[in-house]
Amino acid sequence: MQIKKLFPPLTEQWKTVYEKERPNLTPNAISGAELAAYVQTRFGAEPITDAVYLDAIRTDVQNDAFFREKLRGAEPEPAAFRLGDGTFVGIDLVSGWFIAESDTVRIELTYAKGLDEADLENVIRTVDWLNCKKRMEALPRKGRPLPNKPAGGRRRPRETRDEWN
Repeated sequence: MQIKKLFPPLTEQWKTVYEKERPNLTPNAISGAELAAYVQTRFGAEPITDAVYLDAIRTDVQNDAFFREKLRGAEPEPAAFRLGDGTFVGIDLVSGWFIAESDTVRIELTYAKGLDEADLENVIRTVDWLNCKKRMEALPRKGRPLPNKPAGGRRRPRETRDEWN
């Protein structure tokens, strides 16, 4: 894995967090269609029907081996949105793949999307979700968009969350 060559200390830290947290996590993923509905409701997003955007999403999903497996032989069903601030969000309704131009939106959508069984077997996806969860939980209660979202397992004490970065 190339990331291991580039960031060995970070990779080892992620593995440590994964090995510690994985037993506490259960699948809590929502579907791509549910994520698209969330984007429209939460952000008042306007759908984009331009074929260029939809084809780009379709191609990205088909070129991503991890998400191509989640298609299970089906074709991607892309959905594209423009948020009120101009941020682009693309989602595949079948596999749950998504992209967001804004890191803040990506963090929220990663947390909202949750993890399925395949994600839970992937160190990087799992630790990324844990980091997004930590950032979302750090928001003031009123700023949290998903107060009832399953936590994917028991909540960790604050003192152990600091090691996730």
